[in-house]
Amino acid sequence: MEPLRAVKGMDDLFETELVWWRHIEDLAQETFQAYGFGEIRTPILEETALFVRSVGEGTDIVGKEMFAFEDKGGRDSAGKSVCLRPENTAGVVRALLEAGKLAADSFQQVFYTGPMFRREQPQAGRRRQFHQIGCEAFGFAEPSMDITVIALVHTLLARLGLAPTTKLLINSLGDPAERAAYTAALIEYFGQQQDRLSDDSKRRLQQNPLRIFDSKAKDDQLIAFAAPKPIDFLSDAARGHFDDVTAGLSRLGIPFTIDPMLVRGLDYYTRTVFEFVGEAGLGAQSTVCAGGRYDGLVQALGGRSTPAVGFAGGIERLVLMMKAVGSAPVADAPELALVSADDAGRLECERLAYQLRGSGIRVVVDVRGRPERAQRKSADKSGARLSALIGSSDIAARTVKVKTMATGDVCEVALDVSALRANVVAGRP
Repeated sequence: MEPLRAVKGMDDLFETELVWWRHIEDLAQETFQAYGFGEIRTPILEETALFVRSVGEGTDIVGKEMFAFEDKGGRDSAGKSVCLRPENTAGVVRALLEAGKLAADSFQQVFYTGPMFRREQPQAGRRRQFHQIGCEAFGFAEPSMDITVIALVHTLLARLGLAPTTKLLINSLGDPAERAAYTAALIEYFGQQQDRLSDDSKRRLQQNPLRIFDSKAKDDQLIAFAAPKPIDFLSDAARGHFDDVTAGLSRLGIPFTIDPMLVRGLDYYTRTVFEFVGEAGLGAQSTVCAGGRYDGLVQALGGRSTPAVGFAGGIERLVLMMKAVGSAPVADAPELALVSADDAGRLECERLAYQLRGSGIRVVVDVRGRPERAQRKSADKSGARLSALIGSSDIAARTVKVKTMATGDVCEVALDVSALRANVVAGRP
């Protein structure tokens, strides 16, 4: 019988890899909360119509990449098309609207972590099931929130050791009327070059010409380089907003490059758009985090006109970059290894391990009844910071010697949970 395998582009993750993931997720959560964002968790399965209305019917995501299928459930859902979420901004808006949290004059700052799904060719940093961190801020029209979101991403990349190898690109798409005028100019320009475009770009010309800028075909890139630029279509209001954003980034000392060719192919983006691109470990897929302002999305999904700005970043790509630059996370090694000298010591080690683990101490203890020498060898391999050898004589004396593994220093403490826990906590970095 053939062995069963994971679906192509959907990966199993084990402890050696998840050390990196937890490091990123933990620092991301701390950073989001430091900037005033609270967590939201939305379902991975949504109605397909949500993304048709938000992302845009002419995008590759909706046209080619979604895992969509008919819901064969109960009477309320039978016959509806549902899909695995390809991105999370639309789902966050749907959730907040459904909960009544985007009423007039309301302000929301939320962050998320979780899997997304796109039916595309797997490659380095791009999988069919991929994982993102991101945040969204609603109700803030001021450029200061654009600056805050970009600063948040820069802070996180710095904490991950990636700021020196990433570059911030920024641009403005203007308001909907200006974006429409710009799109019309692109259709006219690329239409004159249509014979030289790739088949993909010819299709995109009819559906969403901004996506031509994403093409990897060399001829498409050369043609796109001379195309009209969105910044030339900005109104005075949109240009003033963009100037305030760039001035604010300069005040914070966050370096950036204005990229007049930077566009976001999703229909909901307006005004500020940005990308942090990596220079290590990603090959052709260099975008690490990307986002911008999308002031029309809430209204497009049935809510009030609500300004909004946010970003999303790929965990897989962040891991690849961290490995490439050598920014390794600190592994969660055991804090204490308990070694038994005899049967009485083994029972005492099991009791102490149970109680210490209940108070959050990471303890390794032998459960196989092996000889003391084998236990010591395992304790060394575990990377535990401290070790304690417990036998009948220690139980009788109610004291135990605790050894610092890195230095060999030994101290004697009372053989009880409180004393052992205090010793571990006192030596934590």
